[in-house]
Amino acid sequence: MTRDKILESAALEIERNGLTQFRVKRVASVAGISVALLYSYFTDREDLIAATIVHRFRQVLLGQADIFTKPLTNVLTVDDLRDAIQVMIADAQSPERNEARILRIEGISFAHHNLTASAGIAAAKQEASAQIMEFVQPLVDKGLLAEGMSGVAFARIWYALFFGQIALEGEHPLSIDSEDWLMALTVLANSVVRSGDQVLVI
Repeated sequence: MTRDKILESAALEIERNGLTQFRVKRVASVAGISVALLYSYFTDREDLIAATIVHRFRQVLLGQADIFTKPLTNVLTVDDLRDAIQVMIADAQSPERNEARILRIEGISFAHHNLTASAGIAAAKQEASAQIMEFVQPLVDKGLLAEGMSGVAFARIWYALFFGQIALEGEHPLSIDSEDWLMALTVLANSVVRSGDQVLVI
């Protein structure tokens, strides 16, 4: 509990003041503990920052994994899968998801220069990937994906679309109207689902 409270306080400190103005005293104060107690959990300022980046990255990554796992919970037919993908598309457009993507992208740049953060982020990726595949594999087992579309490819396509979307926002040659983007996602969604009958394959 105390460690999580410290990490949440440190995450707020980074969000408010950035890494250059990050102050351990403020983190301890917001967490309601002494600096001495804080340092019983973390070896130094850099260790705290690295752990905080991993903490936020893991929250964002597992939150994004929910885009896949929740809608796919009761998918039995190709129509179920089409409906589930539409839920994924709608959920991925929410402002909260965009904010989560921004936090993830900002955290990556720091992580490359810190071994603790890099290791923690690798572990978070492993956890989120395993969670996603646990729900995607049954789609393969039931024969619901289009011919030539593997479960891993299906997961990666949607994952890349949702995480990559934020990086392309703004005015430039690849800017796209939100309605056009939703239509394109719907077309893509239909292409990855098996066509034909709606019989459950066991």
